[in-house]
Amino acid sequence: MNPDSCPICHSVDLRLVFDDVRDYITGNSFQVRRCNNCDIGFTYPYSQQMEPYYPPQYRRYRFPVSVLLRALYSLRAKSWSKLCGKPGTVLEIGCGDGVMLDTLRRLGWRVVGVERTAKMAWFACHKLGLPVFAGGTEAIVPKPHFDLIILFQVLEHISDPLNVLKQCATLLKPGGVLLVGMPNLDSWQALYSGPHWFHLDVPRHLFHFSPKSLENVLEMADLMLAHISFISFEHDPYGWVQSTLNRIGAGSRGQANALTRRLMGLDQFAWKDLTMVLVGALMLIPSLLLSLLSWARGSGAIMVATAFREPEDKTR
Repeated sequence: MNPDSCPICHSVDLRLVFDDVRDYITGNSFQVRRCNNCDIGFTYPYSQQMEPYYPPQYRRYRFPVSVLLRALYSLRAKSWSKLCGKPGTVLEIGCGDGVMLDTLRRLGWRVVGVERTAKMAWFACHKLGLPVFAGGTEAIVPKPHFDLIILFQVLEHISDPLNVLKQCATLLKPGGVLLVGMPNLDSWQALYSGPHWFHLDVPRHLFHFSPKSLENVLEMADLMLAHISFISFEHDPYGWVQSTLNRIGAGSRGQANALTRRLMGLDQFAWKDLTMVLVGALMLIPSLLLSLLSWARGSGAIMVATAFREPEDKTR
């Protein structure tokens, strides 16, 4: 990845957004740069070896957080099923533990999943019995198979998001729907938190999207943006809590995402964490109110776009 040009549109008109963002797992420092042409943000430097940044506990939250997230993901999948009208064939890229695919299967959908590694796909395959491929979309024949494709909290992790969206366009049936969700770099939460924003998640988040840049990259992939929703009970309120704790340095020696590290099991809770936990608890209601206000103003921390494939005879 050339740090002096945009990885998406190759413009050299860039600006530095954040100079020193710390990875909360390794402690390594990264920059976030942003293109003035297509508006995409990207993490620099780009690491060819990402395994150290994805420990086994990453996104493997403890009880009761895991149960709550599963319930909310299931509700989201049900709402998406209603959006599409009737069950069809669905592909989820980056399906994780398979919660949403399992919900859609129960609703009558024919499901297929893709995960980065066989290890990450193990639970979905062996515990839920879902058909999940390890690797990328290259394992799927490039024909219009799917009525629905889901990329939820995934595109920002991919080294070539434009190519993946182009592949999605070839895999969608006429009238098929693409749902793509990621953090919103122009959200109130991001503006408030700056380099302490929980959802920056460098270097795992290689790209950082705004509504404008998301629309731009969808258009480059011959996909038409229909709507962007900013409602996320799963991730937005908690983002306010953890980002604020980061800003005030609440945690062990001011460690970034200290509460998240404990909820994932990277660290153990101790008595010295009591203040951090109490502050986080006191912020729950204000965080929910801030989330509701930001959703109403189209500035939520998480955005989910609904897009369709461009017609074959589109005038260029």
